[in-house]
Amino acid sequence: MNVILFFTYGISLYDWKNSGILEKELAIYKKLYKNNNVNFTFITYGDENDLGILGLNEKIQVLPAYKSRKFINNKYLRFLNSLMIPFKFKKQLKKADVYKTNQLLGSWVPIIAKILYKKPLIVRTGYDLLTFSILNKKNKIKILFYKLLTRYSLSKCDLYIVTSKVDRDFLANNFSKFKNKVKVRPNWVSNNNKEKFSNRYDKKIISVGRLEEQKNFYELIECISGSDYEIIIYGAGSQKTMLENFAKKVGVSLEIKDPIDNASLLKELNKYRAYVTTSSFEGNPKAVLEAMSCGCVVIAKYNKNILEIIRNNHNGFIFKDKDEVVSLLNDIVKDKNKWDLFSNRSLDSVLRNNEINKILNDEWSDYLELNR
Repeated sequence: MNVILFFTYGISLYDWKNSGILEKELAIYKKLYKNNNVNFTFITYGDENDLGILGLNEKIQVLPAYKSRKFINNKYLRFLNSLMIPFKFKKQLKKADVYKTNQLLGSWVPIIAKILYKKPLIVRTGYDLLTFSILNKKNKIKILFYKLLTRYSLSKCDLYIVTSKVDRDFLANNFSKFKNKVKVRPNWVSNNNKEKFSNRYDKKIISVGRLEEQKNFYELIECISGSDYEIIIYGAGSQKTMLENFAKKVGVSLEIKDPIDNASLLKELNKYRAYVTTSSFEGNPKAVLEAMSCGCVVIAKYNKNILEIIRNNHNGFIFKDKDEVVSLLNDIVKDKNKWDLFSNRSLDSVLRNNEINKILNDEWSDYLELNR
């Protein structure tokens, strides 16, 4: 079977490598090739540099949109250029069995290809772009664009993948005509080695994410204020300096570290007993899932999506009042027996729902369903 994966609009294979997610993103495609003989072709928004990133043993063909032409700086011309991709790679697209997007943004490219070459299309969204644009208070024109893009993608695709039940329900309520096309396929994790309690920090907590408003790191700092806990954040973004200054102002020990590759991050997560997230809203957060896969006990701010992952006082903790956090930390990081109980429950739940082989089997079944 031949599957063409269309990258998120504007994203290259080099971007995957540079951000440290390359091996993580490739893992499921490698397994699908090995276990089910699925051949993948990646259509990316990179240039010649994308061609040298994967070795021959990866068995993945890479087709960069800017291989034979200079990158277009003007965003409007760049968008128009993307409309030519289905014609540029006509030969490869006609041979494929299934098209799949990596996110909603850019879905117009495989939709055009589907119309031209009559292939089944899976539109995949890691998070609901329309919901996030509303919650992030984007301008009305952008929200309208995402709404129209969502509706058009739902109407033209054969299968629409979301990573959470909350996203599925949102689409069912707002685009009920297409609700039967929507399936939930959560993000995946591997079964990682788990460090024991005594080998983990007792006064340091970890969090991971972009240093932007959505992740709400100001509240994380406020949660820890007045305690002797230290915060380690792996992330980059526009709020870095402001967060560092705020931490100094309120007397919190904060260290912000640059993002690292996924394998290194998993090793780091294994050094901590607790992972704290204060995100205002989420999709199906990979960082939380990976923290759980490393045995961290997660303390999370209440939001609808996180409730699909964390069952309060069972495999982690949900808080609404920031004054609860230090008390929860004190309760969990100092008591080995309690930590072991919650850590094991956390690990068991994430492997039951998100382990890579389960997600792989679901993806393979989707391909088969579209090729009956």
